Amino acid sequence: MRESVAERVAREVVAAYAECGALDFAYGQGSVFSGFTNDSDLDIVIVWGADEPPPPARRPAGRLSDPGCEPTQFHEAAYGLDKLRVSGWEVDVAHCPRARFDSWCALVAAGDGWQEPEWPQPLHAVAGFVHGTLLADDRGTGEAIRRSMRTPAPRLAAKAGAALERQLPAYADALLACARDDDGWLFHDLAARLVRQLHVAWFAAEGHYLPFPKHLRRWVRRLGLDEGGALLERRIWETATLHERRLAIVRFAEHVLGRLPAG
Repeated sequence: MRESVAERVAREVVAAYAECGALDFAYGQGSVFSGFTNDSDLDIVIVWGADEPPPPARRPAGRLSDPGCEPTQFHEAAYGLDKLRVSGWEVDVAHCPRARFDSWCALVAAGDGWQEPEWPQPLHAVAGFVHGTLLADDRGTGEAIRRSMRTPAPRLAAKAGAALERQLPAYADALLACARDDDGWLFHDLAARLVRQLHVAWFAAEGHYLPFPKHLRRWVRRLGLDEGGALLERRIWETATLHERRLAIVRFAEHVLGRLPAG
């Protein structure tokens, strides 16, 4: 397969960072690497074998950046980020110690990593890795992890489905009260939590990790999620009133619960 311009730039960036040493593997994720757009940032993740990423002074962000474009760098023991411009591309290089990356994989393999809001969300991080493009992997470590994580463990669908089944009646009642009282803000705050949980369970039931929700409808088509669910999910956003939206959400939830494996 012919290498894209974006991938070539990304590999050159990763090769420069590899000079810092202790790089386990690196991958590209997001809209460009997924082929959904050609005019977004290049999102690169470097997984380091050391306990923390190299300090900003050792990272090559300054010499990689286009003339006149000063990079922005963040650093802490568990995470680092360099924002730079390379050959006209906006590039975000995220840095993650291997131990933290492994903890994300372990959480998601146990069916967790999606319940609480955090950044990065472990479930989205794993999805980005599984659906991403390996840019550096000299020892085959990244590919071995990706093979082992290719599809979600049954516990993800089981936990997401159990939580959905347990909480749906209360959500349905609360959304009905909001619709009756015309409390649109509260309605959508509650609905967003429920819809997020619905998508975790739906994707898991279909054998996939839920990606970050940008371009989500394209992910639904690319991964071949069931057509009935896709139509019901779309109906949520096409409704005009709160009562209609609540009904659409509940119908989608019932469909997702019906797709989950028994037991």
